[in-house]
Amino acid sequence: MLISSLPSWLTLPVLVLCYRPLIRFFPKMDKDAYVRKVVMAGNRFFHSRFVRTPYAKRMLFLPYCLRSPGCATVIDQEKGLLCLDSCLIPCRLRETREMALALGYLDVQVVVSGKLHKKDGVLRSRDFLVRQIAQYQPYAVLGCLCTKDLREKYLRAANISPKGALGEHGLKVISQVCLLKDCKCRQSSVDWQELETLIRAKD
Repeated sequence: MLISSLPSWLTLPVLVLCYRPLIRFFPKMDKDAYVRKVVMAGNRFFHSRFVRTPYAKRMLFLPYCLRSPGCATVIDQEKGLLCLDSCLIPCRLRETREMALALGYLDVQVVVSGKLHKKDGVLRSRDFLVRQIAQYQPYAVLGCLCTKDLREKYLRAANISPKGALGEHGLKVISQVCLLKDCKCRQSSVDWQELETLIRAKD
């Protein structure tokens, strides 16, 4: 593929710029496979700066669809899904959050689907994420999300710049992405080892 021969600093913007024209001309294109290539290019492009960023200047955003079955699902409009101290259900989501905070992460937030919980006054996930980044001002962000969410909400040229992602909103953060294995809004899965490796990544 011609794109694979481009220097790494060009691969990401070219993939992002080509996405919408390609899906117009090739509507049956495998969009999820394309998004995975974008994520690989983006992670490679920003990796060296991400691992040099101290934990104290990083934020981690996790999706609430990774919570364990039976989770009490206490939702805070300002902070997303909250884990109750009294909850005794084994939960990799809570363990991962606690692990990142123990490392010294600036904050770890569990993002709730505003689409599913609109009646509860929950912001759309993108608006929630942008607001939290503006409030906490991290230098780097690690996000765990599905290919559908990424291509529908973030895969735009205005969101990418050499200085970081989310440029459209006036925010520039060094980003890394861990993709979910599927696009189920209520109960999804992830490669927990891959996610932990990204969380712990350090120069």
